[in-house]
Amino acid sequence: MKILRLKQLKSLAFLLLLLTPAKYVNAGPPLEKDGTLVVLVTWGDIDNSPAKGVYVEAHGYVVKFEAYKSFVSTMVRAGRYEVSLPPGVYDVFVSDDSSEPRCRRMRILPGGTSTWTLKLENDEVFTHF
Repeated sequence: MKILRLKQLKSLAFLLLLLTPAKYVNAGPPLEKDGTLVVLVTWGDIDNSPAKGVYVEAHGYVVKFEAYKSFVSTMVRAGRYEVSLPPGVYDVFVSDDSSEPRCRRMRILPGGTSTWTLKLENDEVFTHF
């Protein structure tokens, strides 16, 4: 009797082992990896000096959150601003105190890097105060 129960227990354990991965197959698509947005900013001077203290924000609809979200980048080094973003399409805003604000629509791909290089121009409204 004990031998029969041991065989049944082994068979049951084997079947459970086989069935366990099956429930993960239909669990849904895997989450996509985030991409990276890199914005390279220079001042509008003769030397194309790297711009410090610039505000860079990406705003767009994020599928994984099912909502519109904004992401503010950080300065990695002078003139280079980076932010990790879920895949999607974003409006990217760049602004500083004395330059004209800029905007560009950019696509972020899973695991990829999207780069925008721009030169800031003096804002006539600001310079005529």
